[in-house]
Amino acid sequence: MSALDKQIFFTKLKKILILKLGEAKGLEVWRDASAEYDKILRENPELRKHKGAMAIPAVALYRAFRAHGLKAEETLKRYGTYMGRRIGKAAHKLTSLPNVDHRLWANIEKIVDSASSEKNGYKRRLVSEPPEMYGVDILSCPYHEICRELGCEKAVLCICGMDKEYMKHFHHFRYERTTAVSEGAECCDYRIRFDPDKE
Repeated sequence: MSALDKQIFFTKLKKILILKLGEAKGLEVWRDASAEYDKILRENPELRKHKGAMAIPAVALYRAFRAHGLKAEETLKRYGTYMGRRIGKAAHKLTSLPNVDHRLWANIEKIVDSASSEKNGYKRRLVSEPPEMYGVDILSCPYHEICRELGCEKAVLCICGMDKEYMKHFHHFRYERTTAVSEGAECCDYRIRFDPDKE
């Protein structure tokens, strides 16, 4: 089992590649991505502790897809959206449990502050308007930074796609995000509102 196989977020992608490309070609692409992942970590051991390390497999996959003539950006973005829907279903079930949504909302200011903190590698601008809206403009994120440092900026669209999708599934939470640094904007604009009519 390769180090890439141990990256839980990406294990479904291996199955999808085999299904779409056939077993031989799918496994060949995955092996090349695994070798690329090992190479990145071997040449840059300090990246293992980087706040954006979760994006390194996306960079390895991006490089392998490009080497095999596959649509790297489109494939990773689509996979991120797919995983976001899967995570979103679980988030919806959890936030539909009695009082979970209200407890989350009661602590949303702390959650937004903690999740986007500089300690976690973000640069941000808080734009909350309590109690109606809690929001933050992310000016830079560790996932985008690491992909850019490794020369594959668009590999981060996998993480962005997941993030944009799963947040939409929270019960009674209205999530809005219209811009992304990875798509050339000045910031990623997160806005969260409580909406008792949203399923």
